[in-house]
Amino acid sequence: MKIIVENSTWNNLGDGFYQFTLFELLKKIYPDENIVLGEGPVERAFRPKEKQLQNAFKAMDYEKADFHVFSGPMLPRLTTDYAKLIENIEKSGDNYALISCSIAGLAGEKLNRLREFLKKHPPICFSTRDPYTYEMLKDVVPNGYNGICTAFLVNKLLTIDTCNIDKKYFVSSFYRAPEPSFSTESKNPKIEDIKLVNRKPYLPFVSWKYNRHLEIYKKYQSSIEDLEIVRTVQQVSTKSNNFNFKYPNSFITWNPLNQLSILKGAEFTISERVHACATTLAFGKPARITYDNARSGIFDRFGLDYKTNNGIMYPDGLNDKIDLEMDLLIEYIKRSFQI
Repeated sequence: MKIIVENSTWNNLGDGFYQFTLFELLKKIYPDENIVLGEGPVERAFRPKEKQLQNAFKAMDYEKADFHVFSGPMLPRLTTDYAKLIENIEKSGDNYALISCSIAGLAGEKLNRLREFLKKHPPICFSTRDPYTYEMLKDVVPNGYNGICTAFLVNKLLTIDTCNIDKKYFVSSFYRAPEPSFSTESKNPKIEDIKLVNRKPYLPFVSWKYNRHLEIYKKYQSSIEDLEIVRTVQQVSTKSNNFNFKYPNSFITWNPLNQLSILKGAEFTISERVHACATTLAFGKPARITYDNARSGIFDRFGLDYKTNNGIMYPDGLNDKIDLEMDLLIEYIKRSFQI
């Protein structure tokens, strides 16, 4: 039996966090089966324009397996980027599964199109990663499961080194807006001791799309009291190193597992990135999410309160919850695949 697990769309390294754990989870469930990594849509990974897309070789369309597994906030793209592949999978008599998936806040007519597509092309396995996605689609895919984001399994299934820089540090990761200014009255601050003050961009009258490349010309902190600040960059690109290295101690890598080692060694994380915060919590450290959007629903699934206390979440009791949820997800996958 062959299972292909999509694991390639790393323009945001957070994709690698849940894709690698999903791959390892399936290997854990089916140690004797042929489980391999597969391609994702070139549209999802690289956002090519129409003319550029015509020149793309879509290896994903030629992959053959008994089961094809897709994951992440890709459900809005299911009716476009994945449609041809799913139709071909069904024509060949094979199956596809959606695990740790999300509609990322999709609503209205686009949601209706997705619902109709799932009715016509039901997956053999459908496990969501946030309660909103499950509630919106549970009547369309009656065998669905209100599951978890597999990014929470990084400390259970992946071999991740712990970064040690001989000094305590915390992780800061911002993309949508300038990183805030950090201050504290404590010599050895904990996450709740850090105060955030919003900064104005380099050129206040210019959009952030351009301003983010000018941040390198401003002076930013490299530490706060006894804590070093390490900035992880999840949006990997070589288009502008002014963006990649705009702040002191910027860490950028092509390997999601290496970035996880930075998060594992941190005292805590302050970020607008849901997966930077989720994996930090999974490593047993507190995290503060500063931007609430539909993807924050992955915290709702574990009862993590990110809407009060300035978005600060603590991992109290989370380790046992992850163990329980991983076992439940394993049982659901076994029932669905019936290998």
